[in-house]
Amino acid sequence: MPTMLEQLATGEKHDPAILLPNVWSELLRTVETLCPCGNTTSVRNGVLTTHEPRSTWDIDGTRRAVIRDAYGVGITCRYSGRTVTLAAALERDSVLTPAERHVRDVTQGRLEAGITNTAPEGYALPKPVAVLFALAEAHGWQTQQAWAPFDGGFLLNLRVGRPADGGRRWQYDLPYFVAPGVARRTRSGLCVTPDRRGQHDTPSIKAITAVIRANPAPAES
Repeated sequence: MPTMLEQLATGEKHDPAILLPNVWSELLRTVETLCPCGNTTSVRNGVLTTHEPRSTWDIDGTRRAVIRDAYGVGITCRYSGRTVTLAAALERDSVLTPAERHVRDVTQGRLEAGITNTAPEGYALPKPVAVLFALAEAHGWQTQQAWAPFDGGFLLNLRVGRPADGGRRWQYDLPYFVAPGVARRTRSGLCVTPDRRGQHDTPSIKAITAVIRANPAPAES
């Protein structure tokens, strides 16, 4: 009997014509893809599932959607339920807002530059990051990774975070350079936390680990 991963790779739930990067998520047991709004969501039967639009965070730590949402309340992306094939994307091109077109162009640039959301063949997350991601996911936090070819290796941008009360959130960015036999942080990175206004330097992995342990995501009712 084929596994669920094999079924999604060959059956109706997976469309090889999907324009945006799509990868299998072992944690969520779904195909994950990047929506034109910039947020990551799952794909079921060739359509994007309901999700929030990607948000930026103002200097006071409040949330602001990057693009116009479906209902004017900032919680539902207008692309929820839309098909994600190349043909459908081309049909929508003439009605994209400037912000949506910018996100689309950035996404296409990522594809053309070889940027992926999974480790390239022969590479893996640095061990401290892999341990951090496993801990974060076990505590209900979200994790993201982006690999970009650079100087014989890859620039690896990492993000771990989760929403907090009052429209605030924890969000830690960790930039790395990874090459055969090399894995090092390239700079401190920036973070957003509920207790401070605006962005500030990302602390050490040890400090992030302590925050995650002390603030697991609430269990879904």
